[in-house]
Amino acid sequence: MAEKNSRTPGYLAHEHLRPGQAEMIEEAHQVLTQRGSHIACAPTGIGKTAAALSATIDAAFSNPEKRTIFFLTGRQSQHRIVVETVRSINARRHGTQSKIKLIDIVGQQSMCIDEIRQEFSSIFARLCADKRKNRHCRPYTQEVDGLRLKVLNEPLHVSELIKVSRSYTEEGSSKAACPWKVARESASGADIIVCDYNHLFNERVRDASLNAMGIDLSEVIIIVDEAHNLPTRITQGMRRVLSDDLLLSARLEMEEHIETLEDHEKKGGLETKPEMYVQLRAAKAALGRIRADFSAFFRTQTQALYREKSEEMRIANQVIVNLFNSALASEISGNALTLNQLAQLISMVQVDIDPDVDEEKETASERLSELLFLLSRLGDNHALAFVYSHGKGDAPRLTTHLLDPGIVSGPVFEEAAGALLMSGTLSPPEMYGELLSLPKSRPITSEEYPSPFLSDKRPVAIASGVTTKYTRRGASNTEKIREHIRAIAAEAPGHIAVFTPSYALLEEIIGGGVWHGRRVMMEESGWSKAKIDSLLRDLEMSRSAGEKILLAGVFSAKLSEGVDYQRNLLDAVVCIGLPLAPPSEELKAKKDYYEERFGSSNSYRWAVQQPAVNALMQAMGRPIRKMGDRAFILMLEDRLLMPQFKRLLPKNMNILTVASEESTRRHVKRFFKRHPEPAIGDE
Repeated sequence: MAEKNSRTPGYLAHEHLRPGQAEMIEEAHQVLTQRGSHIACAPTGIGKTAAALSATIDAAFSNPEKRTIFFLTGRQSQHRIVVETVRSINARRHGTQSKIKLIDIVGQQSMCIDEIRQEFSSIFARLCADKRKNRHCRPYTQEVDGLRLKVLNEPLHVSELIKVSRSYTEEGSSKAACPWKVARESASGADIIVCDYNHLFNERVRDASLNAMGIDLSEVIIIVDEAHNLPTRITQGMRRVLSDDLLLSARLEMEEHIETLEDHEKKGGLETKPEMYVQLRAAKAALGRIRADFSAFFRTQTQALYREKSEEMRIANQVIVNLFNSALASEISGNALTLNQLAQLISMVQVDIDPDVDEEKETASERLSELLFLLSRLGDNHALAFVYSHGKGDAPRLTTHLLDPGIVSGPVFEEAAGALLMSGTLSPPEMYGELLSLPKSRPITSEEYPSPFLSDKRPVAIASGVTTKYTRRGASNTEKIREHIRAIAAEAPGHIAVFTPSYALLEEIIGGGVWHGRRVMMEESGWSKAKIDSLLRDLEMSRSAGEKILLAGVFSAKLSEGVDYQRNLLDAVVCIGLPLAPPSEELKAKKDYYEERFGSSNSYRWAVQQPAVNALMQAMGRPIRKMGDRAFILMLEDRLLMPQFKRLLPKNMNILTVASEESTRRHVKRFFKRHPEPAIGDE
């Protein structure tokens, strides 16, 4: 560990540092000056955003070479927090300190000020590209150097940047400009860029973004917010599905694309080279052969599943690669294509889609080309698994599963100028260092900072005698769980949240229950950001009106991870059960891969146990957004008292054990007698 408080940080958002902040700033700064990586398990409440910015700004400014900080976050709410923190840092500058310049950027469609922003995403992408290519988008063609200077002069949240770009004038005339273009072109002059994970960890987006920004990855210091989500974001982003319907649709789209080119040419449009037609027709023929071969393959695998009385099975990588290569090699015209060439040709296909008919946000060609690019790159790598499934009511399908996110993230961290990964649940830190392949050729440090849960205002209780373990479920167990929830519902003066491992359990335990007059707000799969924002407003207004709400959600979904319940909106959180991943071929493949790469002692823990406990920790942290917040935390799962799971909880967490709902009620009643009022302030 670095020597604590060995220097005075140059850039701070606040005059006084909170417990843990000084240590995090110093430890991160020391390793970043050596182009290394720091893993900070830093719970909400210690001010990790301010600490991360202080450390990285100091490291960037002390380096004689150009450095740009990329603050990566998957949450829109965090964008605003970063902007406000940088404003506070700028307000506290002294002497000759430089003003911090920041650019906040989100997706192109979300920043668009043209009417096409309302279109289906796939249609928008095509219309936007056409408008820019043909110079028909006036905001995009607008050259406004003064606007770039303006947005760099004062840190702006993306909504403010859009407003400034839309209303910008020069010499009395309107010069509304494309906010997305303004942000990207201003980025080279910024010290900090706030954006989504995809800007660095999606190869296609990274290459386009950094090139447009004029920034080299070797100059970038990376901050990854909520870094526990990064492995899953990477692996889910590489998930692709192959089906008969996809292959048929892609072939029809290729046919439509060729006909459109021919029709365009007949009407005097740009001429397509004859060799391009040859290649496109070869691709169309190849798609027909691939579909025929995979139809036969799917029938064989479905019969095998029927014999095994199963719904899924893992398929060897080489079997899939051979199927594609065999279909491509059987071209009799002499125009055989490689897998990568086929992917390139399919990615060029442009067709219109009807958003009222098509459920997918991408064309079949876009989805298939991504799958083929993935297969071309990783087809022979056992970190990529293929699972064939044909469940009840589902069409046969082949799904790709990337088992090792480090294949994507490792090269990024290796080339970057340093990285700070932070979250309240980066535990154990070495697991995330290994999963993300942080470069071992440079220093890697980690620290678990003091948890706000340890204070008197954040007691954590675990109930014995209740569980969601399948073999112990039943009416008696469910009623005991409900009794504990009723005890909290009766004594908590404000809103409470309850989280379960699945929507089915949520309905079974909470649905139809009576909870001491509380209105129940139950999460549904796929809730939008607008729905969440509306819910938060409802919670605020209900509290002001004296109405109590029981908010019910699912682990690792929107309400338990992606939402900030500010102003101490929640008085208590009840976590029911352990969200262990259910058995599947993907999980089996992951455990096998982890055992081979990380050793047998880590395989089950890292693949199954730790992710479940970390999902619990995320849910537990929902009511604690700042140091003054108070909340009672109850975990209704006695497996957490067993050594194999208890050791996965934070080492310094003080735990109460409650044996009955009467015990829960007494603890809750005493707690709110000591702390009757929520910490409504923002600090």
